[in-house]
Amino acid sequence: MLEKRNGLDAQEIAKRSKRIQEFLLNSKEFRSAKVVGAYYAFGSEVKTDLIIEQAKALGKKVALPSVEGESLAFYELSSGKYLVKARFGMMEPLPYGPADKIDLLVVPGIAFDQNGYRLGYGKGYYDKFLAKKKLFSIGLGYSFQLLKSLPSGEYDKRLDAIATEEGIRYV
Repeated sequence: MLEKRNGLDAQEIAKRSKRIQEFLLNSKEFRSAKVVGAYYAFGSEVKTDLIIEQAKALGKKVALPSVEGESLAFYELSSGKYLVKARFGMMEPLPYGPADKIDLLVVPGIAFDQNGYRLGYGKGYYDKFLAKKKLFSIGLGYSFQLLKSLPSGEYDKRLDAIATEEGIRYV
């Protein structure tokens, strides 16, 4: 799956990402959120630039993840703060200003299934974060990443929805 995703060229990633983000931007969950937890796309992941820009334009707070030990912490992204290259080569905010309660969490993944489970990079960061929070979570993926089912274990947490270029699937 990762090989197929990595096989997309930059133009195809941009085109598909734009459509996926537009579905999310038009959702009731985005409209009602005061704080949006997003991610800064890495490699061939679905881009989140439109989500971040639109949230900020609407006066919403945007928080991005930072890996701290074996868990994720989210920090508010503000105009005066910068992103730095961190573990695994991903861009993260400087650990300044922990985010308020996140209303909408946007989650990347390698694969998703119709039950809301996801396959990430294997460290369980998002599962651990979701286990401690009550919020609406939505995975962003290309349509070929949405499978009928994935193996899941006791620590895997379900997302509330998956957005692809074909629309949002609520679970």
